[in-house]
Amino acid sequence: MKSEKMFWIFATVLPFLLLAAEIEAQELRFDGYLNSGLGLWTSNEQNNNDPMVMVYGVDSGRYIGRFRLNGTYINRNENAGINFRIQSQGRGVGPDNPANALSLAFGYAWLRPVEMLNIKVGLVNDTTWRTGDFFFDDDQSEGAGALFRLSPIRGLDLGFGAFVGTYGTASRNNFLDRLDEQLKWDDVKYTFNLAYTIDRAFRFMASYRTHNETGGDTEDYGSSQILAELRLLAVDNLTAVVVGQIDGIEKRGGRSFDENGRINFYQTFAYRMNPLRFGLNAAQYVSNEDVNDLGLLFNSWVSYGLNRRSIVPRLDLAYFMGGERGNGTNYSREAFQPNYDRDSYVMNVRPSVRFNLDSRAFLEIGDSFYYSRQGNNVDSVIVNVFYIDVVVRF
Repeated sequence: MKSEKMFWIFATVLPFLLLAAEIEAQELRFDGYLNSGLGLWTSNEQNNNDPMVMVYGVDSGRYIGRFRLNGTYINRNENAGINFRIQSQGRGVGPDNPANALSLAFGYAWLRPVEMLNIKVGLVNDTTWRTGDFFFDDDQSEGAGALFRLSPIRGLDLGFGAFVGTYGTASRNNFLDRLDEQLKWDDVKYTFNLAYTIDRAFRFMASYRTHNETGGDTEDYGSSQILAELRLLAVDNLTAVVVGQIDGIEKRGGRSFDENGRINFYQTFAYRMNPLRFGLNAAQYVSNEDVNDLGLLFNSWVSYGLNRRSIVPRLDLAYFMGGERGNGTNYSREAFQPNYDRDSYVMNVRPSVRFNLDSRAFLEIGDSFYYSRQGNNVDSVIVNVFYIDVVVRF
């Protein structure tokens, strides 16, 4: 497979390049982490109701688990560098990609020709305009191309990007032979971004992404959309984020925004009052295709730190009217999706205890119980996952 050959060539040559760079500049840094565990899964969907054991990575929110190796190089003048991430997590992206794929999540060079301008070229990842809410927590997903970030005054970041290929960098595995497409200029993905932050006051972000043919899931990554975020920074120990998303603005697949557009809202509120912490995450989904059926998602949680937060019991409660649990073996706390059916709902109860061994390693033991009904004529489904989850960072 072409992608495998390209990856192994990259993986073979990379250590020598890194060694040479380390000897020459002494400015190369590595970090990363491993998340995995075990889950005991039971459900009334199985004919024999026998419990099943599966590999489980709840922190990563992905299939099976996740391994990451991040690399950063900065030149002596600190005006150029390279960032990359080699990653393995569950399934690859694309119809022929195997499970447990080891791939390049991103890899790009950056330049700062003048103090206010930053240019990234390659398989780009940038979090400048990423939202800070719990459920969406995303941006316009850069990809293979170039991104220009201009910061003319303190707190203001303007961006323009053009990308030929994208599957959503950073969180997914990218296969290099799928990123060398040749597209017409109006099929390329263009992004326009603005963020303005006043310390200890607020942050405002707005961005626009064009309709494009850059690969990946067309529904998620090819549609045009607007994002906007307001984040309150004025109150100590308080997290308050509100995000709006308008998706499918341009005509796609013969259907206009009036026929198939979506408008979603996300809110995240949390307060820290050590040792007590609590919060509410919410989302509202509206689809013009199913305008009479809304998706309303609520997740409340509370935790209490013991022994200087080395032991942290937590309880999560979630209810989603017009939605369902995420597909596959993804049982992370945010793994829900709308189906725009007023007769469908899912409830989730998750008690857990986290043991923080230090600031870079923890063990979490929990039980996630789901009860759902997908339509009036469908039997209710019960799923329970008892899990042990481990994260070690380096």
